[in-house]
Amino acid sequence: MAHAGARAQPLASPAFDVASVKASDELHGGDFHVTPTSVSFDRFPLGFIIRWAYGLHQYQAFETVGPSWLEPGLGCIRFDVVGKVNSPVPIEQLRLMLRTLLRERLKLSVHTGTKEMTVAAISVAKDGSKLHPSADGDMTVTVEGDDLHFKGALLSRLDEWLYQFVPYLVLDETGLQGRYDFDLNFWRYRDLADAPLSGNRIDLAPAVNKALQPLGLKLELKRRSVEVLIIDHAEKVPIPN
Repeated sequence: MAHAGARAQPLASPAFDVASVKASDELHGGDFHVTPTSVSFDRFPLGFIIRWAYGLHQYQAFETVGPSWLEPGLGCIRFDVVGKVNSPVPIEQLRLMLRTLLRERLKLSVHTGTKEMTVAAISVAKDGSKLHPSADGDMTVTVEGDDLHFKGALLSRLDEWLYQFVPYLVLDETGLQGRYDFDLNFWRYRDLADAPLSGNRIDLAPAVNKALQPLGLKLELKRRSVEVLIIDHAEKVPIPN
C-alpha cells in the first residue's frame, strides 16, 4: 500500500518512440504523410505543423496567431519533422505526440484566445434551404472538370474545400446538421472574382456565393470574434535530435 503522504506522479505526455526535428534550407514545401504508426512533414512551415498537431485546418493560417516566420512568405522557416511509434495508434494520439515533440524540440508554447476578423459566413437564404438529404453515411467529394460533386456532405466541413477559393476563414452558420448531396461549380462565375489579394490568389467569394444560391444558401463577409490558437513562443533552431 502506498504511503498516505506520497504524492501522485504526473502522467507523462504521449511521445513518439523515434522522432526527428530539423530546420530545412528549402524554400518550398514537400510531402506530408500520416499513417497509424507515423507522421512526417517534409519542408513544411511550422504554422502548418502546429495546426495539424492541434486539430485545426492545416492551410487556414487564420486559425493561428503568431510570428510571421511561421507561415509561407518572406522569412518563413521550414522544418523536416518525423515521428514514429512501434504499434498503431489513433490519429488523435499522434497529434498529442506531435505536440509533445514540438514542446521538447522547439520550446513551443501556445494558448487559446479570440480575435475579431472578417469571415466568410455561410447561412440559409431568405427562401429556405433547397438541399436534398443524403442516404450516404460518409462524406465523399469527387472532382469532374470544374465541378465538385458532394455526397453525404456535412456543411460544417465545407470549409475544407472552400479555403482554396475564399481567402477568409469560412464559418458554417446554417444550423443545418444533416448530410446532403449537391454539386458546386464556382468557376462558371469566375467573372465575379475579385482581383488577387496576395501573390496569384484570387478572391472567389462572390463566385462561391453565386454557386451556393441554387442550394438556398448564401455566403457573406461578416465581422466575427473567432477563437484562435495563439503561439506565444517557438524556437527557430530545434534542439538537436
